Amino acid sequence: MVGAMAKIDFVWNLADLSNGLMAIPNLIALILLHKVVYSETRWYFSKHSNK
Repeated sequence: MVGAMAKIDFVWNLADLSNGLMAIPNLIALILLHKVVYSETRWYFSKHSNK
């Protein structure tokens, strides 16, 4: 509803803010799980790099 009644600059700024705020929990999770992410990434590429 906001997008239909607001100015386009406000709508784009709101969309940018929303995307930025969605990144915060993902970055926190990535920091907390960096050991798991690292080991799983190494495992994946070791299995799929032989092709």
